[in-house]
Amino acid sequence: MTSQQQEPTSPAGGHSIDGNPVAWEAIQRSEPFRELVARRGRFVRVAAVAILGWFAVFLAVVGAAPALAGTVVLAGMTVGFLLGLSQFVLAWFLTWRYLRLATTVFSGLEERVVRLAPPAIAAQDGAGR
Repeated sequence: MTSQQQEPTSPAGGHSIDGNPVAWEAIQRSEPFRELVARRGRFVRVAAVAILGWFAVFLAVVGAAPALAGTVVLAGMTVGFLLGLSQFVLAWFLTWRYLRLATTVFSGLEERVVRLAPPAIAAQDGAGR
């Protein structure tokens, strides 16, 4: 679609798909959609606080206690090095956790939201998978 072409809109102001109006505002007000947005948002906030908080701890140890950060712990690895590596472990864990939630919780909520849309959207969504 070029910038000069416009997507057709329904009389209610929502966009239409295949000529069928979509009441996006009604979908956004629906309980499944609000629950989906709330759960995803809650996870993202918790994950962001966890990763940024742990990074702040890493920076505090390296910046405020360089002797501690330089302490050799195991096979030539220092506390600072292990704290740095733990950032990757935490990021991988949070990614794994999000993927688990996406397949077990979010997908069920997404299906409930899709069922609220007109049949044209459900058919289009099914064809794209």
